Amino acid sequence: MEAGKKQAWDYLWYALYAFGGLGLELLLAGLVEPLWMGHKSLGEYTGAEQIAHWLLTCFCWGAAAALLIYFSRKKLRFNPAPSGRPEPAGILGAAALAGVCVALNALDWGTLKILGELEEKGWALFFFQYLYYLFEVGLVLLIVAFGQAFAEGLLGRQSPIPFGGLLLCCTWGAVHILSKGSLQAGLGTMAFSLLYGGIYLLLGRNAGYSYTAMALAFIL
Repeated sequence: MEAGKKQAWDYLWYALYAFGGLGLELLLAGLVEPLWMGHKSLGEYTGAEQIAHWLLTCFCWGAAAALLIYFSRKKLRFNPAPSGRPEPAGILGAAALAGVCVALNALDWGTLKILGELEEKGWALFFFQYLYYLFEVGLVLLIVAFGQAFAEGLLGRQSPIPFGGLLLCCTWGAVHILSKGSLQAGLGTMAFSLLYGGIYLLLGRNAGYSYTAMALAFIL
């Protein structure tokens, strides 16, 4: 097996590790938090318990993202968070895709998602949930970046096809069918995943721009 194609499979593993990082929330809710919160479902948490859950999850997600970036740079010589200014046309295209995400959220909520969640939760819960969302987007971006590197490693060249978004669709997107208990919610997240993959490519794989665009698409 050629060295480039062999390393491509390492990228896939890192993408799956990032997806597994998202799954740490389930371990917290199922194994750790019952030690002091009792055997409650997430929907039964008090406001303070929900905030504690989000903070613990943010810590785990942040640690997972930092470790993946560190080891990918050290072992794979791959930087999943490159810089470099994207082209103006790419910025406009990414903004359009992010706008589609915002519009889909608005259709689902009947208003802007951020306004609907603020009204539903109040300022305290709203703040900590949105902090939780921002950490989630960090791992989502890593799945896209590693997934794109995996496909392009197999191809031996860069591709305009959002393979990272496809992998995100099949992992983070598909699992929402189970976590939300709704086929519609899962399919919506899968569609978002494909759009995120497109955003990443349109922004020239720039991590800062891509994270910002994905975060705005997700929270608005």
